[in-house]
Amino acid sequence: MSKGSETSQGYERSEPNVRLIAAVGGISIFLLFAIVLGLQFYFDRALEQQVYVRVLAPESQALRDLRAREDEELHSYRYLDRDKGTVRLPIERAMELLASEAAPGGPNVRR
Repeated sequence: MSKGSETSQGYERSEPNVRLIAAVGGISIFLLFAIVLGLQFYFDRALEQQVYVRVLAPESQALRDLRAREDEELHSYRYLDRDKGTVRLPIERAMELLASEAAPGGPNVRR
């Protein structure tokens, strides 16, 4: 057969380069995997940042006011009912009184 007759058949008779195809396929899969992991990392980081910005970072004026009221109630004396003699004690003092009552031999030991 002459060279002219091979080209006149309309197709190439050589074998494909399997190693080159496998290498291109492997590199493509590796790059795809790396891109997916990179996008997942970027998404997770952006989500954490948005949660921090919207939820954790800002402290609204209403929250500051609420905490101030709570601190006032926890750390101050106040009459709740003067006629009955009911008072609110600071939390530290209330814990001291409770601990002294619970101590062995303390006043008003309940058993």
